[in-house]
Amino acid sequence: MKKTLALVVTVVLSTFCFAADEFPQEWLTVAEKSDFRATSSYDQTMVYLYQLEVAAPELIRVTDFGRSGQDRPLPLVIVSSDGAFTPEKAAASGKPVLLIQSCIHAGEVDGKDATLMVLRDIALGRRPELAEAVVTLFAPIYNADGHEHVSIYNRSNQNGPAEGTGYRATANGINLNRDFLRLVSPEAKALARLVATWNPHLHVDNHVTNGSDHAWVLTWLVAEAPQLAAPVDAWVRSHLPQVMAAIDADGHPNGPYVNHISRSDPAAGMIWDVTQPRYSSGYFPLRNRVSILIEMHAHKPFRDRVLANRAFIDELIVETGRSGDELVRAVNAAEAATVAMGAADADPSDVVVRWKAAEQSDTITWPAYDWTIEDSVVMGGEMVRYHPGRSRTVEIEWRHRQAAELKLPRPRGYLVLAGWPQIDELVSGHGLRAFKLKTDTELEVETVRLANPKFTTSSYQGVVMVEDFEVSRNREKRLVPTGSLWIPADQPSFEVAVQLFEPEAPDSIVRWGVVSSLFERKIYIGLDLLEQLAEEMLTDDEVRSEWEAALEDPEFAKDPGARYLWWYQRTPYWDETVGLLPVMRVMAPARLDLDQWSQP
Repeated sequence: MKKTLALVVTVVLSTFCFAADEFPQEWLTVAEKSDFRATSSYDQTMVYLYQLEVAAPELIRVTDFGRSGQDRPLPLVIVSSDGAFTPEKAAASGKPVLLIQSCIHAGEVDGKDATLMVLRDIALGRRPELAEAVVTLFAPIYNADGHEHVSIYNRSNQNGPAEGTGYRATANGINLNRDFLRLVSPEAKALARLVATWNPHLHVDNHVTNGSDHAWVLTWLVAEAPQLAAPVDAWVRSHLPQVMAAIDADGHPNGPYVNHISRSDPAAGMIWDVTQPRYSSGYFPLRNRVSILIEMHAHKPFRDRVLANRAFIDELIVETGRSGDELVRAVNAAEAATVAMGAADADPSDVVVRWKAAEQSDTITWPAYDWTIEDSVVMGGEMVRYHPGRSRTVEIEWRHRQAAELKLPRPRGYLVLAGWPQIDELVSGHGLRAFKLKTDTELEVETVRLANPKFTTSSYQGVVMVEDFEVSRNREKRLVPTGSLWIPADQPSFEVAVQLFEPEAPDSIVRWGVVSSLFERKIYIGLDLLEQLAEEMLTDDEVRSEWEAALEDPEFAKDPGARYLWWYQRTPYWDETVGLLPVMRVMAPARLDLDQWSQP
Protein backbone atom coordinates (compact mmCIF):
# COMPACT_ATOMS: atom_id res chain seq x y z
CA MET A 1 0.00 0.00 0.00
CA LYS A 2 2.85 2.35 0.83
CA LYS A 3 4.35 2.20 -2.69
CA THR A 4 0.94 2.72 -4.29
CA LEU A 5 0.10 5.69 -2.12
CA ALA A 6 3.54 7.20 -2.59
CA LEU A 7 2.80 7.58 -6.30
CA VAL A 8 0.15 10.18 -5.55
CA VAL A 9 2.26 12.15 -3.09
CA THR A 10 3.25 15.66 -4.11
CA VAL A 11 6.14 16.97 -2.10
CA VAL A 12 7.44 20.47 -1.85
CA LEU A 13 11.18 20.17 -1.25
CA SER A 14 12.02 23.84 -1.54
CA THR A 15 12.90 25.87 1.55
CA PHE A 16 10.06 25.49 4.03
CA CYS A 17 9.49 28.97 5.35
CA PHE A 18 5.88 29.64 6.22
CA ALA A 19 4.47 32.10 8.69
CA ALA A 20 2.30 30.76 11.49
CA ASP A 21 -0.09 28.19 9.96
CA GLU A 22 0.16 29.55 6.41
CA PHE A 23 1.02 26.49 4.35
CA PRO A 24 0.67 25.74 0.63
CA GLN A 25 -2.51 23.93 -0.31
CA GLU A 26 -0.76 20.58 -0.63
CA TRP A 27 0.27 20.74 3.03
CA LEU A 28 -3.19 21.48 4.42
CA THR A 29 -4.99 18.64 6.16
CA VAL A 30 -8.49 17.58 5.14
CA ALA A 31 -9.81 19.30 8.26
CA GLU A 32 -8.14 22.57 7.32
CA LYS A 33 -9.17 22.40 3.66
CA SER A 34 -12.79 21.89 4.68
CA ASP A 35 -12.75 24.68 7.28
CA PHE A 36 -12.97 21.91 9.88
CA ARG A 37 -16.20 20.48 8.51
CA ALA A 38 -14.52 17.15 7.73
CA THR A 39 -11.84 14.80 8.94
CA SER A 40 -9.55 12.71 6.75
CA SER A 41 -10.45 9.15 5.80
CA TYR A 42 -8.04 6.31 6.50
CA ASP A 43 -6.63 6.45 2.95
CA GLN A 44 -6.36 10.24 2.98
CA THR A 45 -4.53 10.05 6.30
CA MET A 46 -2.08 7.48 4.96
CA VAL A 47 -1.36 9.56 1.83
CA TYR A 48 -0.64 12.55 4.04
CA LEU A 49 1.61 10.54 6.36
CA TYR A 50 3.69 9.22 3.46
CA GLN A 51 3.95 12.77 2.10
CA LEU A 52 5.41 13.82 5.43
CA GLU A 53 7.83 10.90 5.45
CA VAL A 54 9.11 11.74 1.97
CA ALA A 55 9.60 15.35 3.03
CA ALA A 56 11.68 14.43 6.09
CA PRO A 57 12.89 10.81 5.94
CA GLU A 58 15.67 11.58 8.38
CA LEU A 59 13.06 12.52 11.02
CA ILE A 60 9.91 10.55 10.23
CA ARG A 61 9.32 6.86 9.59
CA VAL A 62 5.83 5.56 8.68
CA THR A 63 5.13 1.91 9.42
CA ASP A 64 2.44 -0.10 11.18
CA PHE A 65 2.19 -2.01 14.43
CA GLY A 66 -0.34 -4.66 13.41
CA ARG A 67 -3.57 -5.30 11.56
CA SER A 68 -7.19 -4.54 12.34
CA GLY A 69 -9.99 -7.09 12.29
CA GLN A 70 -10.69 -6.10 8.67
CA ASP A 71 -6.96 -6.38 7.86
CA ARG A 72 -6.14 -2.69 7.71
CA PRO A 73 -2.58 -1.82 8.77
CA LEU A 74 -2.60 0.09 12.07
CA PRO A 75 -0.43 3.12 11.27
CA LEU A 76 2.55 4.00 13.41
CA VAL A 77 4.64 7.12 12.85
CA ILE A 78 8.06 7.21 14.53
CA VAL A 79 9.70 10.62 15.00
CA SER A 80 13.35 10.91 15.97
CA SER A 81 16.13 13.35 15.12
CA ASP A 82 18.66 10.59 15.86
CA GLY A 83 17.25 8.00 13.47
CA ALA A 84 16.04 5.95 16.44
CA PHE A 85 13.44 4.13 14.38
CA THR A 86 13.73 0.80 16.20
CA PRO A 87 13.16 -0.09 19.85
CA GLU A 88 16.84 -0.92 20.26
CA LYS A 89 18.02 2.41 18.87
CA ALA A 90 15.44 4.29 20.92
CA ALA A 91 16.64 2.60 24.10
CA ALA A 92 20.26 3.30 23.20
CA SER A 93 19.50 7.00 22.64
CA GLY A 94 18.73 7.46 26.32
CA LYS A 95 15.80 9.71 25.45
CA PRO A 96 12.31 9.11 26.76
CA VAL A 97 9.89 7.38 24.40
CA LEU A 98 6.37 8.80 24.10
CA LEU A 99 3.40 6.89 22.70
CA ILE A 100 0.57 9.19 21.58
CA GLN A 101 -2.54 7.29 20.58
CA SER A 102 -5.70 8.62 18.93
CA CYS A 103 -9.01 7.27 17.63
CA ILE A 104 -9.39 4.42 20.10
CA HIS A 105 -13.01 5.53 19.79
CA ALA A 106 -12.92 6.32 16.11
CA GLY A 107 -15.54 9.05 16.18
CA GLU A 108 -13.30 11.02 18.53
CA VAL A 109 -10.88 12.20 15.85
CA ASP A 110 -9.41 15.35 17.38
CA GLY A 111 -6.12 13.70 18.32
CA LYS A 112 -5.60 12.36 14.82
CA ASP A 113 -6.10 15.72 13.13
CA ALA A 114 -3.92 17.39 15.74
CA THR A 115 -1.23 14.76 15.16
CA LEU A 116 -1.14 15.49 11.42
CA MET A 117 -0.54 19.17 12.14
CA VAL A 118 2.22 18.39 14.67
CA LEU A 119 3.92 16.06 12.19
CA ARG A 120 3.71 18.71 9.48
CA ASP A 121 5.46 21.22 11.74
CA ILE A 122 8.24 18.66 12.24
CA ALA A 123 8.53 17.62 8.58
CA LEU A 124 8.67 21.18 7.27
CA GLY A 125 11.22 22.32 9.83
CA ARG A 126 8.90 24.66 11.69
CA ARG A 127 9.33 22.89 15.06
CA PRO A 128 12.65 20.99 14.93
CA GLU A 129 12.73 20.76 18.72
CA LEU A 130 9.76 18.37 18.61
CA ALA A 131 11.91 15.78 16.87
CA GLU A 132 14.98 16.46 18.98
CA ALA A 133 13.42 16.33 22.42
CA VAL A 134 12.22 12.73 22.59
CA VAL A 135 11.44 9.69 20.48
CA THR A 136 7.73 9.86 19.72
CA LEU A 137 5.48 7.08 18.50
CA PHE A 138 2.22 8.34 17.01
CA ALA A 139 -0.64 5.85 16.57
CA PRO A 140 -3.13 8.21 14.88
CA ILE A 141 -5.85 5.68 13.97
CA TYR A 142 -5.89 2.90 16.56
CA ASN A 143 -9.44 1.77 15.73
CA ALA A 144 -8.94 1.69 11.96
CA ASP A 145 -12.11 -0.24 11.10
CA GLY A 146 -14.37 1.90 13.26
CA HIS A 147 -12.72 4.95 11.68
CA GLU A 148 -14.14 3.97 8.28
CA HIS A 149 -17.66 3.32 9.61
CA VAL A 150 -18.56 6.98 9.03
CA SER A 151 -21.89 8.65 9.73
CA ILE A 152 -23.10 12.09 10.73
CA TYR A 153 -25.12 10.28 13.44
CA ASN A 154 -22.25 8.48 15.19
CA ARG A 155 -21.52 11.24 17.71
CA SER A 156 -24.85 12.82 18.63
CA ASN A 157 -23.44 15.16 21.30
CA GLN A 158 -20.26 16.17 19.48
CA ASN A 159 -19.89 19.54 17.79
CA GLY A 160 -18.28 18.49 14.49
CA PRO A 161 -16.88 17.60 12.16
CA ALA A 162 -20.23 18.20 10.47
CA GLU A 163 -19.61 15.77 7.60
CA GLY A 164 -19.37 12.81 9.94
CA THR A 165 -16.94 10.70 11.92
CA GLY A 166 -16.21 7.06 12.60
CA TYR A 167 -17.78 4.59 15.00
CA ARG A 168 -16.99 3.96 18.67
CA ALA A 169 -16.28 0.22 18.45
CA THR A 170 -14.38 -2.13 16.14
CA ALA A 171 -15.94 -4.04 13.24
CA ASN A 172 -17.04 -6.84 15.59
CA GLY A 173 -18.29 -4.52 18.32
CA ILE A 174 -15.36 -4.41 20.75
CA ASN A 175 -14.71 -1.19 22.65
CA LEU A 176 -10.92 -0.98 22.57
CA ASN A 177 -10.86 1.16 25.69
CA ARG A 178 -12.10 -1.86 27.62
CA ASP A 179 -9.54 -4.25 26.13
CA PHE A 180 -6.13 -3.17 27.44
CA LEU A 181 -5.81 -6.16 29.78
CA ARG A 182 -8.16 -8.74 28.23
CA LEU A 183 -6.66 -8.52 24.70
CA VAL A 184 -9.58 -10.07 22.84
CA SER A 185 -9.21 -7.83 19.77
CA PRO A 186 -6.40 -7.97 17.19
CA GLU A 187 -5.95 -4.23 17.68
CA ALA A 188 -5.37 -4.54 21.45
CA LYS A 189 -3.02 -7.48 20.93
CA ALA A 190 -1.03 -5.38 18.46
CA LEU A 191 -0.85 -2.40 20.83
CA ALA A 192 0.26 -4.62 23.71
CA ARG A 193 3.08 -5.98 21.51
CA LEU A 194 4.06 -2.43 20.63
CA VAL A 195 4.16 -1.42 24.30
CA ALA A 196 6.10 -4.52 25.37
CA THR A 197 8.60 -4.02 22.54
CA TRP A 198 9.19 -0.26 22.73
CA ASN A 199 8.55 0.22 26.47
CA PRO A 200 7.39 3.84 26.12
CA HIS A 201 7.97 5.95 29.21
CA LEU A 202 4.77 7.95 28.76
CA HIS A 203 1.44 7.23 27.07
CA VAL A 204 -1.26 9.62 25.88
CA ASP A 205 -4.80 8.49 25.04
CA ASN A 206 -6.74 11.14 23.07
CA HIS A 207 -10.54 11.18 23.45
CA VAL A 208 -13.55 13.51 23.18
CA THR A 209 -16.20 13.66 25.91
CA ASN A 210 -19.46 15.34 26.82
CA GLY A 211 -21.64 14.84 29.92
CA SER A 212 -21.48 18.39 31.24
CA ASP A 213 -20.89 21.88 29.89
CA HIS A 214 -18.20 24.33 30.92
CA ALA A 215 -15.53 26.69 29.62
CA TRP A 216 -12.69 24.14 29.40
CA VAL A 217 -11.90 22.94 25.88
CA LEU A 218 -9.48 20.24 27.08
CA THR A 219 -9.68 18.06 30.18
CA TRP A 220 -7.20 15.51 31.50
CA LEU A 221 -6.91 12.64 33.94
CA VAL A 222 -4.02 10.58 35.32
CA ALA A 223 -3.63 7.85 37.90
CA GLU A 224 -1.86 9.08 41.03
CA ALA A 225 0.19 7.53 43.80
CA PRO A 226 -0.23 5.04 45.36
CA GLN A 227 -1.81 3.49 42.25
CA LEU A 228 0.95 5.06 40.16
CA ALA A 229 4.51 4.36 41.26
CA ALA A 230 5.78 7.18 43.49
CA PRO A 231 8.77 8.25 41.33
CA VAL A 232 6.59 8.48 38.22
CA ASP A 233 3.85 10.27 40.15
CA ALA A 234 6.42 12.82 41.31
CA TRP A 235 7.44 13.48 37.71
CA VAL A 236 3.82 13.98 36.67
CA ARG A 237 3.16 16.38 39.55
CA SER A 238 6.21 18.43 38.61
CA HIS A 239 5.70 18.66 34.88
CA LEU A 240 2.09 18.10 33.78
CA PRO A 241 0.90 21.36 35.45
CA GLN A 242 3.50 23.26 33.44
CA VAL A 243 2.15 21.77 30.21
CA MET A 244 -1.41 22.71 31.12
CA ALA A 245 -0.43 26.22 32.18
CA ALA A 246 1.37 26.76 28.88
CA ILE A 247 -1.58 25.77 26.72
CA ASP A 248 -3.93 27.81 28.90
CA ALA A 249 -1.71 30.84 28.34
CA ASP A 250 -1.90 30.06 24.63
CA GLY A 251 -5.69 30.45 24.70
CA HIS A 252 -6.82 26.87 25.37
CA PRO A 253 -8.58 26.74 28.75
CA ASN A 254 -8.28 23.36 30.42
CA GLY A 255 -8.85 21.51 33.64
CA PRO A 256 -9.25 18.05 35.16
CA TYR A 257 -11.62 15.56 33.59
CA VAL A 258 -15.19 16.20 34.69
CA ASN A 259 -16.99 13.09 35.94
CA HIS A 260 -19.78 14.10 38.26
CA ILE A 261 -20.53 12.31 41.51
CA SER A 262 -24.23 12.93 40.92
CA ARG A 263 -25.98 12.92 37.55
CA SER A 264 -28.69 15.20 38.91
CA ASP A 265 -26.56 17.68 40.86
CA PRO A 266 -23.39 18.98 39.16
CA ALA A 267 -22.50 20.95 42.28
CA ALA A 268 -22.09 17.70 44.25
CA GLY A 269 -18.57 17.41 42.86
CA MET A 270 -16.30 15.35 40.59
CA ILE A 271 -14.78 11.92 41.06
CA TRP A 272 -12.06 10.09 39.12
CA ASP A 273 -12.37 6.35 38.71
CA VAL A 274 -9.25 5.26 36.83
CA THR A 275 -8.54 2.05 38.62
CA GLN A 276 -9.59 -0.72 36.26
CA PRO A 277 -6.89 -2.03 33.92
CA ARG A 278 -9.39 -2.44 31.09
CA TYR A 279 -8.73 1.30 30.56
CA SER A 280 -5.44 2.83 29.45
CA SER A 281 -5.38 4.96 32.61
CA GLY A 282 -5.48 1.83 34.78
CA TYR A 283 -3.30 -0.41 32.60
CA PHE A 284 -0.12 1.61 32.15
CA PRO A 285 0.47 2.08 35.91
CA LEU A 286 0.76 -1.73 36.09
CA ARG A 287 3.83 -1.30 33.87
CA ASN A 288 5.20 1.55 36.02
CA ARG A 289 4.18 4.14 33.43
CA VAL A 290 1.64 6.91 33.39
CA SER A 291 -1.09 7.27 30.80
CA ILE A 292 -2.44 10.77 30.34
CA LEU A 293 -6.09 10.62 29.37
CA ILE A 294 -7.02 13.64 27.25
CA GLU A 295 -10.73 14.35 26.89
CA MET A 296 -11.51 17.21 24.53
CA HIS A 297 -14.83 18.86 25.30
CA ALA A 298 -17.36 17.64 22.73
CA HIS A 299 -19.52 20.77 22.84
CA LYS A 300 -16.69 23.02 21.68
CA PRO A 301 -16.23 23.59 17.90
CA PHE A 302 -14.11 20.99 16.11
CA ARG A 303 -11.52 23.61 15.16
CA ASP A 304 -11.04 24.74 18.75
CA ARG A 305 -10.69 21.17 19.97
CA VAL A 306 -8.10 20.21 17.36
CA LEU A 307 -6.00 23.30 17.95
CA ALA A 308 -6.06 22.74 21.71
CA ASN A 309 -5.15 19.08 21.31
CA ARG A 310 -2.29 20.10 19.02
CA ALA A 311 -1.04 22.62 21.56
CA PHE A 312 -1.09 19.96 24.26
CA ILE A 313 0.95 17.50 22.16
CA ASP A 314 3.48 20.25 21.34
CA GLU A 315 3.92 21.33 24.94
CA LEU A 316 4.03 17.79 26.30
CA ILE A 317 6.82 16.81 23.91
CA VAL A 318 8.82 19.93 24.74
CA GLU A 319 8.34 19.58 28.51
CA THR A 320 9.19 15.88 28.39
CA GLY A 321 12.32 16.71 26.42
CA ARG A 322 13.38 19.25 29.04
CA SER A 323 12.95 16.70 31.82
CA GLY A 324 13.74 13.57 29.83
CA ASP A 325 16.50 12.29 32.07
CA GLU A 326 14.26 12.78 35.09
CA LEU A 327 11.40 10.80 33.51
CA VAL A 328 13.68 7.95 32.45
CA ARG A 329 15.17 7.79 35.96
CA ALA A 330 11.69 7.78 37.51
CA VAL A 331 10.50 4.87 35.36
CA ASN A 332 13.73 2.96 35.96
CA ALA A 333 13.42 3.47 39.72
CA ALA A 334 9.82 2.30 39.70
CA GLU A 335 10.71 -0.81 37.70
CA ALA A 336 13.67 -1.57 39.98
CA ALA A 337 11.40 -1.35 43.03
CA THR A 338 8.92 -3.82 41.52
CA VAL A 339 11.71 -6.25 40.64
CA ALA A 340 13.23 -5.96 44.12
CA MET A 341 9.93 -6.67 45.88
CA GLY A 342 9.52 -9.79 43.76
CA ALA A 343 13.00 -11.19 44.40
CA ALA A 344 13.22 -14.64 45.96
CA ASP A 345 14.93 -13.23 49.08
CA ALA A 346 12.78 -10.09 49.40
CA ASP A 347 10.95 -9.25 52.59
CA PRO A 348 7.22 -10.07 52.51
CA SER A 349 5.04 -7.38 50.92
CA ASP A 350 1.55 -6.99 49.53
CA VAL A 351 0.09 -6.48 46.09
CA VAL A 352 -2.99 -4.36 45.55
CA VAL A 353 -5.64 -6.39 43.78
CA ARG A 354 -8.37 -3.77 43.74
CA TRP A 355 -8.44 0.02 44.08
CA LYS A 356 -11.24 2.37 45.09
CA ALA A 357 -11.76 6.11 45.15
CA ALA A 358 -10.25 7.57 48.31
CA GLU A 359 -12.43 9.59 50.65
CA GLN A 360 -9.85 12.39 50.66
CA SER A 361 -10.76 15.27 48.35
CA ASP A 362 -9.77 18.76 47.26
CA THR A 363 -11.84 21.74 46.22
CA ILE A 364 -11.61 23.00 42.66
CA THR A 365 -13.01 26.01 40.85
CA TRP A 366 -15.16 24.72 37.99
CA PRO A 367 -15.98 27.26 35.24
CA ALA A 368 -19.34 25.70 34.48
CA TYR A 369 -22.09 27.01 32.29
CA ASP A 370 -25.30 27.68 34.14
CA TRP A 371 -27.72 24.80 34.53
CA THR A 372 -31.29 24.19 35.55
CA ILE A 373 -33.07 21.07 36.78
CA GLU A 374 -36.01 20.26 34.53
CA ASP A 375 -38.54 17.48 34.06
CA SER A 376 -37.54 14.80 31.57
CA VAL A 377 -40.21 13.41 29.26
CA VAL A 378 -37.84 10.62 28.22
CA MET A 379 -36.72 9.50 31.69
CA GLY A 380 -39.84 10.34 33.63
CA GLY A 381 -37.82 12.19 36.25
CA GLU A 382 -35.50 15.16 36.48
CA MET A 383 -32.62 16.10 34.17
CA VAL A 384 -29.84 18.68 34.10
CA ARG A 385 -30.03 21.19 31.26
CA TYR A 386 -26.99 23.42 30.63
CA HIS A 387 -27.16 26.91 29.17
CA PRO A 388 -23.96 27.54 27.15
CA GLY A 389 -22.51 31.01 27.43
CA ARG A 390 -24.08 31.75 30.81
CA SER A 391 -21.19 31.35 33.25
CA ARG A 392 -21.69 29.79 36.63
CA THR A 393 -18.34 29.36 38.32
CA VAL A 394 -18.63 27.13 41.37
CA GLU A 395 -16.35 25.62 44.00
CA ILE A 396 -16.88 21.86 44.02
CA GLU A 397 -15.39 18.77 45.64
CA TRP A 398 -12.82 16.90 43.54
CA ARG A 399 -12.06 13.31 44.56
CA HIS A 400 -9.11 12.28 42.41
CA ARG A 401 -7.01 9.97 44.59
CA GLN A 402 -7.17 6.21 44.93
CA ALA A 403 -6.86 3.91 47.94
CA ALA A 404 -6.27 0.18 48.17
CA GLU A 405 -9.52 -1.75 48.56
CA LEU A 406 -8.08 -5.29 48.60
CA LYS A 407 -4.50 -6.40 49.24
CA LEU A 408 -2.98 -9.88 49.17
CA PRO A 409 0.48 -11.17 50.11
CA ARG A 410 2.82 -10.88 47.13
CA PRO A 411 3.66 -14.30 45.68
CA ARG A 412 7.15 -15.20 44.44
CA GLY A 413 5.47 -16.02 41.17
CA TYR A 414 2.59 -17.80 39.50
CA LEU A 415 2.36 -21.28 37.99
CA VAL A 416 -0.11 -21.62 35.11
CA LEU A 417 -1.04 -25.26 34.66
CA ALA A 418 -0.31 -26.77 31.26
CA GLY A 419 -3.33 -27.12 29.00
CA TRP A 420 -4.79 -23.60 29.25
CA PRO A 421 -3.65 -21.98 25.97
CA GLN A 422 -5.96 -19.00 26.43
CA ILE A 423 -3.96 -18.05 29.53
CA ASP A 424 -0.63 -18.68 27.78
CA GLU A 425 -1.70 -16.28 25.02
CA LEU A 426 -2.36 -13.52 27.56
CA VAL A 427 1.01 -14.03 29.22
CA SER A 428 2.69 -13.82 25.82
CA GLY A 429 0.50 -10.95 24.63
CA HIS A 430 1.54 -8.73 27.51
CA GLY A 431 5.21 -9.62 27.06
CA LEU A 432 5.55 -11.12 30.53
CA ARG A 433 8.73 -13.09 31.22
CA ALA A 434 7.85 -16.76 31.62
CA PHE A 435 9.47 -20.20 31.61
CA LYS A 436 8.25 -23.78 31.21
CA LEU A 437 8.64 -26.58 33.72
CA LYS A 438 10.90 -29.28 32.25
CA THR A 439 9.50 -32.06 34.45
CA ASP A 440 6.53 -32.86 36.66
CA THR A 441 7.29 -31.01 39.89
CA GLU A 442 5.86 -31.47 43.37
CA LEU A 443 5.94 -28.38 45.54
CA GLU A 444 3.96 -26.42 48.05
CA VAL A 445 1.66 -23.87 46.43
CA GLU A 446 -1.30 -21.75 47.40
CA THR A 447 -4.33 -22.99 45.53
CA VAL A 448 -7.36 -20.86 44.81
CA ARG A 449 -10.80 -22.44 44.66
CA LEU A 450 -13.94 -20.70 43.46
CA ALA A 451 -17.55 -21.56 44.17
CA ASN A 452 -21.07 -20.25 43.71
CA PRO A 453 -20.43 -18.05 40.68
CA LYS A 454 -22.96 -15.40 39.77
CA PHE A 455 -22.96 -14.49 36.09
CA THR A 456 -24.17 -11.22 34.61
CA THR A 457 -27.60 -11.34 33.04
CA SER A 458 -26.44 -9.79 29.76
CA SER A 459 -23.25 -9.81 27.73
CA TYR A 460 -20.58 -7.13 27.85
CA GLN A 461 -17.83 -6.88 25.26
CA GLY A 462 -19.28 -10.05 23.74
CA VAL A 463 -19.07 -12.25 26.85
CA VAL A 464 -21.10 -13.05 29.95
CA MET A 465 -18.93 -11.89 32.84
CA VAL A 466 -18.66 -13.42 36.30
CA GLU A 467 -19.69 -10.69 38.72
CA ASP A 468 -19.35 -12.56 42.00
CA PHE A 469 -18.04 -15.81 43.51
CA GLU A 470 -16.69 -17.27 46.71
CA VAL A 471 -12.91 -17.63 47.08
CA SER A 472 -10.96 -19.99 49.32
CA ARG A 473 -7.16 -20.24 49.46
CA ASN A 474 -5.15 -23.12 50.84
CA ARG A 475 -1.50 -24.11 51.11
CA GLU A 476 -1.01 -27.64 49.81
CA LYS A 477 1.45 -29.83 47.99
CA ARG A 478 0.59 -30.31 44.33
CA LEU A 479 2.15 -32.15 41.45
CA VAL A 480 2.50 -29.49 38.76
CA PRO A 481 2.74 -31.03 35.28
CA THR A 482 5.50 -30.62 32.74
CA GLY A 483 4.94 -27.67 30.43
CA SER A 484 3.27 -25.50 33.06
CA LEU A 485 4.31 -21.84 32.91
CA TRP A 486 6.33 -20.12 35.62
CA ILE A 487 5.85 -16.33 35.78
CA PRO A 488 8.34 -14.97 38.35
CA ALA A 489 7.58 -11.90 40.43
CA ASP A 490 10.96 -10.25 39.87
CA GLN A 491 10.01 -8.51 36.62
CA PRO A 492 8.99 -4.91 35.97
CA SER A 493 5.44 -5.62 34.75
CA PHE A 494 4.53 -8.23 37.35
CA GLU A 495 1.47 -6.20 38.39
CA VAL A 496 -0.04 -7.12 35.00
CA ALA A 497 0.11 -10.77 36.06
CA VAL A 498 -1.47 -9.89 39.41
CA GLN A 499 -4.44 -8.28 37.71
CA LEU A 500 -4.85 -11.22 35.35
CA PHE A 501 -4.57 -14.01 37.88
CA GLU A 502 -6.05 -12.83 41.18
CA PRO A 503 -9.77 -13.64 40.80
CA GLU A 504 -10.95 -10.66 42.85
CA ALA A 505 -9.24 -8.19 40.50
CA PRO A 506 -11.78 -6.26 38.41
CA ASP A 507 -10.53 -7.51 35.04
CA SER A 508 -9.14 -10.91 35.98
CA ILE A 509 -9.36 -13.99 33.77
CA VAL A 510 -12.10 -15.17 36.10
CA ARG A 511 -14.18 -11.99 35.80
CA TRP A 512 -13.98 -12.01 31.99
CA GLY A 513 -15.04 -15.64 31.72
CA VAL A 514 -11.70 -16.77 30.27
CA VAL A 515 -11.69 -19.80 32.58
CA SER A 516 -15.42 -20.25 33.24
CA SER A 517 -15.20 -23.93 32.30
CA LEU A 518 -13.62 -24.49 35.73
CA PHE A 519 -17.07 -24.01 37.28
CA GLU A 520 -18.55 -26.87 35.24
CA ARG A 521 -18.87 -30.48 36.38
CA LYS A 522 -17.79 -32.92 33.69
CA ILE A 523 -18.48 -36.21 35.52
CA TYR A 524 -21.35 -37.34 37.73
CA ILE A 525 -22.30 -40.05 40.20
CA GLY A 526 -25.41 -42.20 40.01
CA LEU A 527 -28.04 -41.62 42.67
CA ASP A 528 -28.16 -45.30 43.67
CA LEU A 529 -24.45 -45.36 44.52
CA LEU A 530 -24.57 -41.92 46.17
CA GLU A 531 -27.50 -43.04 48.33
CA GLN A 532 -25.53 -46.08 49.49
CA LEU A 533 -22.48 -43.94 50.30
CA ALA A 534 -24.61 -41.41 52.18
CA GLU A 535 -26.09 -44.11 54.38
CA GLU A 536 -22.60 -45.36 55.21
CA MET A 537 -21.31 -41.83 55.96
CA LEU A 538 -24.25 -41.14 58.27
CA THR A 539 -22.83 -43.69 60.68
CA ASP A 540 -20.09 -41.11 61.37
CA ASP A 541 -21.31 -38.79 64.16
CA GLU A 542 -19.47 -35.77 62.75
CA VAL A 543 -20.98 -36.19 59.28
CA ARG A 544 -24.45 -36.76 60.77
CA SER A 545 -24.11 -33.57 62.83
CA GLU A 546 -23.04 -31.54 59.77
CA TRP A 547 -25.94 -32.97 57.74
CA GLU A 548 -28.50 -32.13 60.38
CA ALA A 549 -27.12 -28.61 60.63
CA ALA A 550 -27.36 -28.21 56.85
CA LEU A 551 -31.00 -29.32 56.90
CA GLU A 552 -31.87 -26.49 59.26
CA ASP A 553 -31.75 -24.20 56.21
CA PRO A 554 -35.22 -24.65 54.67
CA GLU A 555 -34.05 -23.49 51.23
CA PHE A 556 -31.31 -26.10 51.24
CA ALA A 557 -33.59 -28.80 52.62
CA LYS A 558 -36.02 -28.49 49.70
CA ASP A 559 -33.36 -28.19 46.98
CA PRO A 560 -32.57 -31.66 45.53
CA GLY A 561 -29.59 -30.33 43.56
CA ALA A 562 -27.97 -28.73 46.60
CA ARG A 563 -28.51 -31.90 48.66
CA TYR A 564 -27.02 -34.02 45.89
CA LEU A 565 -23.87 -31.83 45.73
CA TRP A 566 -23.52 -31.83 49.51
CA TRP A 567 -23.11 -35.59 49.52
CA TYR A 568 -21.27 -35.91 46.20
CA GLN A 569 -18.51 -33.54 47.35
CA ARG A 570 -17.83 -35.82 50.34
CA THR A 571 -17.19 -38.92 48.23
CA PRO A 572 -13.90 -39.98 46.63
CA TYR A 573 -15.65 -39.70 43.25
CA TRP A 574 -15.90 -35.93 43.42
CA ASP A 575 -13.79 -34.14 40.76
CA GLU A 576 -11.48 -31.95 42.85
CA THR A 577 -10.64 -29.76 39.84
CA VAL A 578 -14.14 -28.24 39.80
CA GLY A 579 -13.64 -24.66 40.92
CA LEU A 580 -9.84 -25.01 41.01
CA LEU A 581 -8.15 -22.01 39.42
CA PRO A 582 -5.49 -23.28 36.97
CA VAL A 583 -3.09 -20.64 38.32
CA MET A 584 -1.24 -21.36 41.55
CA ARG A 585 0.56 -18.92 43.80
CA VAL A 586 4.08 -19.83 44.91
CA MET A 587 4.65 -18.12 48.25
CA ALA A 588 8.20 -19.24 49.08
CA PRO A 589 11.41 -19.49 47.05
CA ALA A 590 11.29 -22.66 44.95
CA ARG A 591 13.92 -24.59 43.02
CA LEU A 592 12.37 -25.26 39.62
CA ASP A 593 13.83 -27.05 36.60
CA LEU A 594 12.96 -24.62 33.83
CA ASP A 595 13.21 -24.28 30.07
CA GLN A 596 12.97 -21.17 27.97
CA TRP A 597 9.44 -20.69 26.70
CA SER A 598 8.73 -20.31 22.99
CA GLN A 599 5.86 -17.87 23.24
CA PRO A 600 2.81 -18.43 20.99
